[in-house]
Amino acid sequence: MPAQRPDAAVTTVRGSEPASSPRRPGFRLLDAAVPLRIGRGRFWLCGIGLAIFSIVVIVGSPPCGFVDFPQFWAAGHTVGTQNLLDPARHMDWQSANGIRPGFFVYPAGSAWLFAPFAAVPLAVGFWLHAIVMTGLVAAAGILGARIYGLDRRVGLMAAFAWAPCMASAITGQNAALGLVLSLVAIEGLRRDDDGLAGLGVGLLLYKPTLAAPLIGLLLLRRRRRALLIVTAAAGAWYLAGVAAVAGDWSWPRQWLSVMGDYYAADTAGNVVRTISIPGLLQGHGVPSYVAWAVALAVVALAIPLLLRRPIAEAGAGACLIALAISPHALNYEGALVLPILMWALGATATGIAEPARTRLVVAAYLVAPEYLVSETVGLSSLVVVTAVAAAIWISGWRRVETPPPAGAGAATREPA
Repeated sequence: MPAQRPDAAVTTVRGSEPASSPRRPGFRLLDAAVPLRIGRGRFWLCGIGLAIFSIVVIVGSPPCGFVDFPQFWAAGHTVGTQNLLDPARHMDWQSANGIRPGFFVYPAGSAWLFAPFAAVPLAVGFWLHAIVMTGLVAAAGILGARIYGLDRRVGLMAAFAWAPCMASAITGQNAALGLVLSLVAIEGLRRDDDGLAGLGVGLLLYKPTLAAPLIGLLLLRRRRRALLIVTAAAGAWYLAGVAAVAGDWSWPRQWLSVMGDYYAADTAGNVVRTISIPGLLQGHGVPSYVAWAVALAVVALAIPLLLRRPIAEAGAGACLIALAISPHALNYEGALVLPILMWALGATATGIAEPARTRLVVAAYLVAPEYLVSETVGLSSLVVVTAVAAAIWISGWRRVETPPPAGAGAATREPA
């Protein structure tokens, strides 16, 4: 059974158990409630099939040179030296060590995260990194299930069957870490624990583009204590960056210069992998001012919901909207769509009316693996999923809300 919060209404759908049914011992998949209008057998068969597919495609990474992982492995090797952020010196080091040259575009302090993987040969480091990312996908499934009122087994299935989650392991990227830290922050907000929320967002500053939407949510909700913790974390990341570049206190200036050169070219070169609306529009010749006008309109329409909706839903919405309007969001960052999918699936007293919910969720899961062949197709299915999900959430299409029981906590300060 999904774990029900005190303010969550109980809805029984085909394939689920009554609210009073006790949890049976053991790990018997068929005992888990299925929050969709499909039979249990079909749910588990399709879910396990998608999860296995999402995992096994990792075998294609070594023949492709471990995709993006060598860039992070190189950062782990050069952290603590002036070779890290200086583009010429960094690429010279990569060329000398048989790695395709490229910038390290994260803040300098983030390179410390990759030092443990650089302590071993490239191939070993890749597989160790893949194991860590897979563990983080499992953690996201468990934590998301807690936040959004799902059975833990369904939460795990939702995470592993959502193909972009395992993209971090397949491509050597780290969006799974960003997903877990985002869920930690949302859990802190749900529990009214500003310390936990601030810690989650502060650690997320290892990649500021992922932290920005939740910082915006903290500002909108006036969570001052959490913002103070985020500010302290930003200072810690700055000091870590000073150490990462061998004592250069002005490293942010050089990093911002590199970012400016990198993102425009990388976005243009990855239009078939983009999952953001501005990236898609600009990649197909739409003037940048039109693309950013669309992005600003999406933000303006989303702000009232971010202010009013229950905080766990608002956190998921912030992650989704950030992907939709990002100047640079590629397939692997589609992992950040998972919170809004879990919100739609969960027992949080809000959601999307059936049968639209089942049809939309099943369609999203089935088309997501197309990201693996987006270069051949010429378009990533995840950009469609992101845009449609953002439009549905903002518009409130087919939205249902069940009033909480008398005496339940206010929507903006949900009980733990």
